[in-house]
Amino acid sequence: MVKSRLNKFSLFASGILPHEADFLLQYKKFEEDEKNDIIAKVIHNAVHINDHLEYDDSIDKRKYSYVKTWCSKLLDALDVDKTLEKLLAWEKLIMTDAINKEDEKELIRILKTSDSSHFNFIKLYDISRIYRHYLQIRLRHRDFEIVHLFINKYRTDYEYSKLVNDKLHDATNEIINHYVHKKDSQNDWYQWLTSVFYNESLDGYNRLLAWIRIVFIAHNRRSYEILEDKFVYFDKMIKSGHFYSRRILVNFYSQYLLYYSSFQNLEKATYYGCLSIKETNNDYLYYVNNLVAILLRSKKANEAYEILKSSLHTAKESPNFHSKIGHTAFTVFSLIDLHKVKQAENHAFVFLTAYKKEIFDHRWHLFFTAYFKAMLINGNFPGVMKAYTLYKLKERDDLYSDSANYTPSIPWMYHLAAFKSGEINMPKLQISLQTLLVKSQEIHSTMGNTDLLELTRSILKNDFDKLNLENTKSEV
Repeated sequence: MVKSRLNKFSLFASGILPHEADFLLQYKKFEEDEKNDIIAKVIHNAVHINDHLEYDDSIDKRKYSYVKTWCSKLLDALDVDKTLEKLLAWEKLIMTDAINKEDEKELIRILKTSDSSHFNFIKLYDISRIYRHYLQIRLRHRDFEIVHLFINKYRTDYEYSKLVNDKLHDATNEIINHYVHKKDSQNDWYQWLTSVFYNESLDGYNRLLAWIRIVFIAHNRRSYEILEDKFVYFDKMIKSGHFYSRRILVNFYSQYLLYYSSFQNLEKATYYGCLSIKETNNDYLYYVNNLVAILLRSKKANEAYEILKSSLHTAKESPNFHSKIGHTAFTVFSLIDLHKVKQAENHAFVFLTAYKKEIFDHRWHLFFTAYFKAMLINGNFPGVMKAYTLYKLKERDDLYSDSANYTPSIPWMYHLAAFKSGEINMPKLQISLQTLLVKSQEIHSTMGNTDLLELTRSILKNDFDKLNLENTKSEV
């Protein structure tokens, strides 16, 4: 139990991430043993999230306050997003003739110590051009020369960074079209993106964009092995401070979840997933969904449901329907696993009634997989068959079957419902399910082949062995 007098500090410390703990360890220079004891426990608890050390409440509370302030200032100073916030604020102040002496000193210091590899180099260069006008008209020759030198020295690097940024837009367009519309790309962007990612003379922002697109390609191709060396390198870049911000760090942890998940290392995937949801930002719901999917695969429905409940408000308010629908689908799956199947079906029905168009625009396959599973277990076989026909899910499923994420969950559950309703006989069911089983070798998605076989066994009970699907499975 957290000591009440240390609640504020404990809450702050619980948000420290492992890479941030590395920074604290690297820079700490406390002479007092008690402050060193506090920071040592902060570092330990950040790294060992399942082995919490209690903070000593006999230590003067002012020392906890001092350590908290020191940690915040250090991490803010290293955070590239915090630097960007300053740059954007300074840009406005310069353009409105309102920048103060201290801000100017810090801006000049950054210009004197930065080069084209600065994470926010493009914005820094843009501001330096505005600042040069500001200085020139005021006859401030010494500062003008510093800024002018920076602009001339890095003009070519700036132009190159802008060109790379524009080309990244073209790459993203083709990568997304391939993912969403299955359009073949005219270019193999992977090699070019890799060269951008490893280019240490290029600005960090462009390199980060390249990394995110490389991960997207790996996810789309189901080729996570291409990321192994890149994760090691990215980790090094964060630890060096080049790529550090809390936003970037939690995204890195979430990508690590997907990486370890692809190799069936659910323990490590869960560890990094838990770290990824320590920061609430615009991608928080996406990170929650990724973690919950791992917890459900790990048979930890209670943990998954608690996280889903705690993020429900975020899901309701989110304008991102891809994540909103995912949150609803995983809530249905978790309720099923918790044997609250009626509640699961009702939850899906209400959501479908409210967001039918959005479901079909974004994640119909995941949603109906969850909804059909709830209806099947509830014995609502007519509901499955009606929805399958009404929403033309066969036609949609046929088009979706080329996806790397595809599992035949929708037609599979339809055929189960048809059999239980007496619409087809056992031989017809056997042929249909055997055909569907060999369509997919995907075992990492929600309701993959193994999950479908388990569901079939629970629905058919004694009739399951008549299907002889286990032999088909072994041939896949």
